Amino acid sequence: MNVAILGCGPAGLIAAHACDESDVTIAIFSIKEKSVLPGSMYLHEGIPGISKEYPDNFVQYVRLGTAEGYAKKVYGDAGRYTAWDQYLQAYPSWNVQRVYDELWLKYEGSVYPTEFTGDLHNLHLLVEEFDVVITTLPQPIICLHKHDFRGVPYFIRTIEAPPLDREKDLVIYNGYDHDPWYRWSILSGICSIEYSTEPDDFNPVDRSWKTGAKAVENNCGCWPRIHRLGRWAEWRHGVLLHDVYKGAKEVMRVHG
Repeated sequence: MNVAILGCGPAGLIAAHACDESDVTIAIFSIKEKSVLPGSMYLHEGIPGISKEYPDNFVQYVRLGTAEGYAKKVYGDAGRYTAWDQYLQAYPSWNVQRVYDELWLKYEGSVYPTEFTGDLHNLHLLVEEFDVVITTLPQPIICLHKHDFRGVPYFIRTIEAPPLDREKDLVIYNGYDHDPWYRWSILSGICSIEYSTEPDDFNPVDRSWKTGAKAVENNCGCWPRIHRLGRWAEWRHGVLLHDVYKGAKEVMRVHG
């Protein structure tokens, strides 16, 4: 079975790895450029065959303010569901950058430089040529019509970690109205602070800042033959990075 993977970010390479374990022929199509990951990311579960069996660390969560205040600050909707109530204990964490580095070394040679723009003729060809196509690309890139993609902006700044806390994995969720930031974290030694509105000191040319959109929901039904895996491909809230591995395994099971 021939499998095409769209995207070579962490989600794309995790999907490629899951399929590769099923002894199929994989090819990855993407702009051949390694993604720059924000320091606010970590894996909630390990990736079999790549990450260590045991977690690299444990994330300690701290909550400030209220669940409603946090949801309003992040999503503009105080009634929006978040995982606020789950942040009452320490959770295992795996270093996502380390996993991505390992995956890049293993699968870089399988990446065919491809840009999905314009009339998407090359994507039509892939759908016809391959038995299975999995996309991890942001769905708006390959949407054929003007569907609605709801998201909220994020502004993430990397700052120097406090010396005494560099070895910790710590995430603070902030539901106080008077503070502009909603999340502060130290993960794998990288300290980050996140905002949903543009901060006063934001500088777009400063490489310590990373911006984008947090996917929430969509009504796109384009490409029904293509499997969408990952938060930005599925474009919905609540999808975690390790879910891509499980999703790709399910795709292989269905098509096996």
